[in-house]
Amino acid sequence: MTKHEIKEYLTKIYGLPVKKVNTQNFMGKRMRIMGRRKIAYRKEPDWKKAIVTFTSELTDVGIGTKIPELMEKNDEQK
Repeated sequence: MTKHEIKEYLTKIYGLPVKKVNTQNFMGKRMRIMGRRKIAYRKEPDWKKAIVTFTSELTDVGIGTKIPELMEKNDEQK
């Protein structure tokens, strides 16, 4: 996924106010497995990490994060 796809996904599906998205690509580890007759090679899959920065609309409560719009919806349902 690209940065734009991650931002679009979080805003459309979860309705989160995304300010910035940073991504890091990691190479999977390469390993040698020593056998009696030959050496086998294998590689773990590559993976990507996304670091998302949200706007100041989200307030940090210490345990987690509260989204005002979602809290209002939950109060109305109860």
